[in-house]
Amino acid sequence: MKIFNIEINNQQYIVEQPSNDYDIFYVNRKKGTFCIAKDKDKKWIIETQVNPSLDLPVELIGQYIDAQLSA
Repeated sequence: MKIFNIEINNQQYIVEQPSNDYDIFYVNRKKGTFCIAKDKDKKWIIETQVNPSLDLPVELIGQYIDAQLSA
């Protein structure tokens, strides 16, 4: 499992990748789960969300994940 700590606009996000075999990532799992993934067009989308009131910058988090994985 890979874990990334991301800060966007003074907001901390903890991103977990359960397996290298999957392009699915859990965001802030302990505060209300968001599962983000890439769709067939390689755009970042919210796959599942438990706390829909939270505003999640999916594209920004996806850009950080891409940068982390390519480093």
